[in-house]
Amino acid sequence: MPKTLSKRLNSLFCLFFLFSCGCAQKWDPDNQFQREVQNLKAQREVYKLNRIQEAQRNLSQTKGDLLLHVVRKLPIRELDLLLGYKYKVLAQATRQGDFWERRQYYWEDIVEGKWGTTSQEFEICAKNSVLMIVSINSSEVIGVEY
Repeated sequence: MPKTLSKRLNSLFCLFFLFSCGCAQKWDPDNQFQREVQNLKAQREVYKLNRIQEAQRNLSQTKGDLLLHVVRKLPIRELDLLLGYKYKVLAQATRQGDFWERRQYYWEDIVEGKWGTTSQEFEICAKNSVLMIVSINSSEVIGVEY
């Protein structure tokens, strides 16, 4: 036999041997399905944990940004963009053509406005927690209480 032919037969025999050893165990579809289900459950748990951590980071970042940016002299338009339009009016007055108002902003309302009620952020945020009380006049913020 020529050497090239014997090398090819030897290679084929090795491949056949490797494949036959790997296939010695009978395929069990139930077992494979269970493994796939377990893998999917593990992936879902990892996703949930990552999503909760991301939501916590989002909440912390947003709260820090709001506490940093809501200051005296902030125009009302920018205040509404930052905190949203959902707030509790504590007092209103009109003096000499100027409108004065005192507003109470709840953390859950801000989170709802930014991410919605079905979000992970809304689910884990502190409910019924007052973030700040803001006093405004007709054009700008005149006082902030945390």
